[in-house]
Amino acid sequence: MKKRVFSLFVCTVMVVSMALGMSACGDKGNESEGAKEVWKLAHTESKDTMYDMWANRFAELIQEKSEGRITVEVYPVGQLGDSAAQLEMIQTGGLDIGIFAAGDVGSTFPATQAMALNFLFSEKDEVNEAVLTQGEATKKLNEMFEQKGIHIYDWLSLGNMQWTSNKPLHALDDFKGFKMRIMNTPLISENYKALGANPTPMAFMETYSGLQLKTVQGTEQPINAIEEMKFYEVQDYITFSNHAQMASFVAFNGEFYNGLSDEDKELIDSIKGDMESYASESLKKVQEEKFEVIKEKKPEIKIEYLTDEERANFVEASLTVRDKIVDLAGEEGKEVMDLVIADVEKFEKELGE
Repeated sequence: MKKRVFSLFVCTVMVVSMALGMSACGDKGNESEGAKEVWKLAHTESKDTMYDMWANRFAELIQEKSEGRITVEVYPVGQLGDSAAQLEMIQTGGLDIGIFAAGDVGSTFPATQAMALNFLFSEKDEVNEAVLTQGEATKKLNEMFEQKGIHIYDWLSLGNMQWTSNKPLHALDDFKGFKMRIMNTPLISENYKALGANPTPMAFMETYSGLQLKTVQGTEQPINAIEEMKFYEVQDYITFSNHAQMASFVAFNGEFYNGLSDEDKELIDSIKGDMESYASESLKKVQEEKFEVIKEKKPEIKIEYLTDEERANFVEASLTVRDKIVDLAGEEGKEVMDLVIADVEKFEKELGE
């Protein structure tokens, strides 16, 4: 009997001890899990590009403001797939945060294509930055994305697009049959059909070899991308056309964002102004520095500028695409286009000479 009582006592002590131990371990584990979070942020551009600079600055501020509680892991250069794959991951929850060009997601979200129309935005970076971060067009797009389970944190500019080529591009005749590398977006294709070109969709990371092998004859890129991707090495001309804006946005998976605590949402919002100032200052600095690098590394490269008359001819030819906006981007796309036009007019007046 004594043995049975003693055995029961030992078993009871062991069970209680195990329970206390598990409880203690559980508290420690929960505390540890609560103290450390990892957010995954991906983009398709190379390191030290505008996307990458933005991503790393965001990661730095989040870690600093959260006092090390949150780490943002940055996956550049399409490490998690191309834009289409990353967009799908954002939608399904496989990725927390992504940076995308509006024109690059037009197949999935047609209305965003309106942001890629040629000669729609201003030639002035400060105006375009205001249009993207404060305008009504992006607010409308934000609402559309929200309905699809994606939360848009902010918009940023990578600067005006310029043309690269192996011949001058000053007139519509220069574009006849010209194989222009473009994003795989129907509206951008129409942009170049309107100029008489032969638009050729090609992945961004394949563009250098495409230009080198003459699969394509030219590309449209912000000046920083032209340098960062070394496109100038296989092109003889850069034409400052300022014909389009590489409008980009930072997207959160909706469930991930909605699941954040109020404290973390406030943290994200608190650095938004800093991130916009950083993006603006970085864009100006990067454009100037990258342009100098191009001229230094390839002194023989020819830098061309459009005259007012040449630009007017391109604008007139491009207006025909606006007439097709409903077919290409739906009624919402037309609404976005009209809002961009109004936003540009507003901010050009407010931020005039």
